[in-house]
Amino acid sequence: MITFSNAQYAIYIIPAGVIPLLFFLLYSYMRRRIVRAVTGAHYKKVLFVSGSYTMLFVKEVLVVLAVVSLIVAMLGPGWGEESTERRSEGTDLLIALDVSRSMLASDTDSTRLERAKRAVRLIAGFLDGDRIGLIVFSGEAFLMCPLTTDTGALMMFLDSAGPETVTLEGTDMGRMFDEVLRVFEKKRLTSRVLVVITDGEDNEGGAVDGADKLKDAGIAVYALGVGRDSAGLIPRGKDVNDYYRDSRGEPVRTKADPDLLRRLAADTGGRYIDITNSFSGLDSVIGAVNEQDEKSTGARKVKQKIDRSWIFLLAAVIFMIAEMVIPSTVRRYAKNG
Repeated sequence: MITFSNAQYAIYIIPAGVIPLLFFLLYSYMRRRIVRAVTGAHYKKVLFVSGSYTMLFVKEVLVVLAVVSLIVAMLGPGWGEESTERRSEGTDLLIALDVSRSMLASDTDSTRLERAKRAVRLIAGFLDGDRIGLIVFSGEAFLMCPLTTDTGALMMFLDSAGPETVTLEGTDMGRMFDEVLRVFEKKRLTSRVLVVITDGEDNEGGAVDGADKLKDAGIAVYALGVGRDSAGLIPRGKDVNDYYRDSRGEPVRTKADPDLLRRLAADTGGRYIDITNSFSGLDSVIGAVNEQDEKSTGARKVKQKIDRSWIFLLAAVIFMIAEMVIPSTVRRYAKNG
């Protein structure tokens, strides 16, 4: 079965070849009419040089075949299969950072969010050539920094991440896991590591189902928990006495949920690390990345269609050379009267 590797560009490739070809055919039609009008008369001269119908037709066919061959070659035809070895492209480390309002609670040496950002900076500082990306989430999730080896760019996105970054409030880990899968599915030959940094609150209850999808995709969750399990208050602004309140005017209280994070890590083959008081457990995340790098040194067998574009390129060259070699005129001799 023939496949075309550039089929998605057919809407551009085909018109780019067909439109000039139509103009050429129109020109050829007009030229043949002129030649027919000239050569169809009685010869009054001893020597007359005129076009040959047959040669003109052959040259026109060769040009058409050359253009058609070029169009097919640009579409990237392929048939038959071959097994090739492809090395994986390193490790992709994706960090999902919780930026919900509960991350503003100050039950660490700073806010939970600032503590989480410090963990990201430490992890990024130990990477060597691996790509790192940043997803922020609360009531919804989106990729804030695409996977990149430029840690400086990541830091700029990280500094600007906060509750105002995501418009929908609350915490929905299920949406975050869906976004993680969307990002990772684009690079199937890379080793993939996910680090989730959160206090563990999940208002929508989709964390477990989302983790099951990651497990099926072979992605382990390294859950970094931040915050204490004793209820804390969420500051509204710089005033330490101004807190978020519910509809009854009571201060909104938040507490971390390490049990949920432990379950997510265990179900996906990852690990739970509490970074509320110490970053000592982060070496296991760096170790996981290094371990994936070692696994990625091997090559994988990949079946792919054999590219046959060269056949049509060669045919186009042959057709064009033949068109240039064949003469378009012949000498005809006739007697007076």
